[in-house]
Amino acid sequence: MFSEGLMHGQGTYLWADGLKYEGDFVKNIPMNHGMYTWPDGSTYEGEVVKGMRNGFGVFKCSTQPVSYIGDWCQGKRHGKGSIYYNHEGTSWYEGDWVHNIKKGWGIRCYKSGNIYEGQWEDNMRHGEGRMRWLSTSEEYTGQWEWGVQNGFGTHTWFLKRIPYSQYPLRNEYVGEFVNGCRHGHGKFYYASGALYDGEWISNKKHGMGRLTFKNGRVYEGPFSNDHIAKFPDLEVEFISYLDLPSEISETNKPCRSSISAEIVRKLDGSESHSVLGSSLELDLNLLLDMYPKKDQPEEKKQVEYAVLRNITELRRIYSFYSSLGCDHSLDNTFLMTKLHFWRFLKDCKFHHHNITLADMDRILSTNNHIPVEEIHSPFTTILLRTFLNYLLQLAYHIHHKEYQNRSPSLFLCFTKLMTENIHPNACRVKGNLFREQQRTLYSMNYIDKCWEIYVAYCRPNAAPPHELTMKMRHFLWMLKDFKMINKELTATKFVEVIAEDNPFIHDGIDSSFELELVFLEFFEALLSFALICVTDQMTKSYLNVPNDDLSGNKHGSIYTLVNQIRKSLSDERMSKINLKSSGKGLTFFPSQNAQNVTFDANSGPETNVEAVSKFEVKDDRGSQHTDEEEYTCIKEGPEKYEKPKEDPKEKLNTWVHNMYIFFVNTFFHAYKHEETLKEKIKENRLHYAAMAQQKKAENDELEARLSILREEEAKRQDYDVHITVIKDPADVPSSLFTPSPPKEDTAMSQSSKSITSKKKKK
Repeated sequence: MFSEGLMHGQGTYLWADGLKYEGDFVKNIPMNHGMYTWPDGSTYEGEVVKGMRNGFGVFKCSTQPVSYIGDWCQGKRHGKGSIYYNHEGTSWYEGDWVHNIKKGWGIRCYKSGNIYEGQWEDNMRHGEGRMRWLSTSEEYTGQWEWGVQNGFGTHTWFLKRIPYSQYPLRNEYVGEFVNGCRHGHGKFYYASGALYDGEWISNKKHGMGRLTFKNGRVYEGPFSNDHIAKFPDLEVEFISYLDLPSEISETNKPCRSSISAEIVRKLDGSESHSVLGSSLELDLNLLLDMYPKKDQPEEKKQVEYAVLRNITELRRIYSFYSSLGCDHSLDNTFLMTKLHFWRFLKDCKFHHHNITLADMDRILSTNNHIPVEEIHSPFTTILLRTFLNYLLQLAYHIHHKEYQNRSPSLFLCFTKLMTENIHPNACRVKGNLFREQQRTLYSMNYIDKCWEIYVAYCRPNAAPPHELTMKMRHFLWMLKDFKMINKELTATKFVEVIAEDNPFIHDGIDSSFELELVFLEFFEALLSFALICVTDQMTKSYLNVPNDDLSGNKHGSIYTLVNQIRKSLSDERMSKINLKSSGKGLTFFPSQNAQNVTFDANSGPETNVEAVSKFEVKDDRGSQHTDEEEYTCIKEGPEKYEKPKEDPKEKLNTWVHNMYIFFVNTFFHAYKHEETLKEKIKENRLHYAAMAQQKKAENDELEARLSILREEEAKRQDYDVHITVIKDPADVPSSLFTPSPPKEDTAMSQSSKSITSKKKKK
């Protein structure tokens, strides 16, 4: 096609070197949509701007099994795109590109099946990311620098489980890494239940550390080259037990290593006399110290029997609560977190004994030496042994006054707690967070950001250890600062929501705003507020879809909504949200497949990047990228939002939209606005302080000038007086020594003034 002598419209252009272009021309220039074919058979089809690949397009290389589909800019891969390194599609990268370089967020699947998902810089893993090695059953989540683990992270080794066993068999390290090695401070959770917390150098325990054996016994001291360095206190403790001579001379030094090995065996529980066995020995020292010395053995024996009678039920409860909010586990086991433990305590009505969850945290932290910053942390993990110890400590605190005149009494406290609280109520989940699995999986995406806001508005507790806590009044003030207290969410409804599962907040007349809220109560209250604040009108306004949407379909705003979620939440889990079509309406869930991927640090044809770069050398001649490449959906009729939502998936879809509107568009936005205001106020204060300082400096300078002028004026007056004294010496006595000169002297003084004024003029 030609127009006014120029190539304009559809056409085919063939260069002398064999490159061919088929597509649209605008005044002799390839524009809009077209297809390039290189002499070697490589092709590009997509958007073209001024002869360059620009926009959305697909490239296929003929010499290498490489293809790219995604965004282009000035002939280079730039924006969102996917590249496949083999015909089978087992090696690929999907994510962000900047001028042909992997940079930003992306997923890399290697040929071995290992997968990395996270941040990239200069074609290398850099920033926050997760790697899974399928070949070795390993997983690392944390910080990366130029392709290796560097910074803080969690590395887990999943071991092969014993057949028909539900016990966890995994080793896990949580701490600092340097150049891919455990280096610095970190915690290592052994599959046996043992725990090491201390210093590491090049993957070895080295320095000061604390080793908790599987039976609960503890060694704290120096380590060297991955082994305990010395036993200063333990040798004395076990000398008598081992029937060794009290004096160890120089000739007895060779047996020192055997003594150390024997001590380790003692610590590891091989000689344990607990009725629960060596693998589950309870740490009862602090509790037993509350009783007379003579009663302690019987107290310990009876409470161990009581735990043994209920151990099957307690294991089942632990497994049940540990799995809440977790959709998969490579070894079919889960570790309980403080968030699960709080839910268990509330379900079993521990807080009905005139003690709050925050008080329980303080009691347990005092007895277990928990750092101040982790006392109320929802992410702290709790092993089964720790779970049992916590129950015994809470049972003693709640019921010990009832049985203080009986002996033994500790097992009575525990038995009453099991009978009245745990047996009737355990595993009957209440609250909004863990009640439904699908909603829980979605709600967990907001956990990290809400924890950040919770910590930002906590205040130090008045009593030791002065940890950060949030009271009801602080929560209400925060919502008021966010301008979220309105006609939908009133202060009365605020109290009703929080008092729903707590009998000590509101008695129908008066309310106590001094009650402390742990993060679980804070987050579940927000989930309830979301259902109150987000009205049907707000939901319809967000779901109202214009016909001229970029994606070209009537439900494009759904894509926009999901993209906003991905941009608004920095949590890596939000990147795994995908859309799934279902029946009459669109629903979206956290992708289960996205969480089963793994990555290899060394495998994968990274050298294929060079092969891909070959087609950039040739003539750089990409449609506007739509969200259809990011999500898969089925178009539905316009009657979708007009029908009553009776389908459970429709209800879930509506609930998801309401949660998004409340958290992302309301709560997080208000927090960001408030933080911006605080920063602005801080800047203004600094600015005003600087201005005040500058003004003070100017005033001081002006005052110094004025003082200089005053001094000069005073000197001039003194000079004039001296002149007057010389001309009229007879008047000096009368002017100096008479307080009020006579009338005849007044005229003389006036004459002297006139002389002075004349002299000044002169």
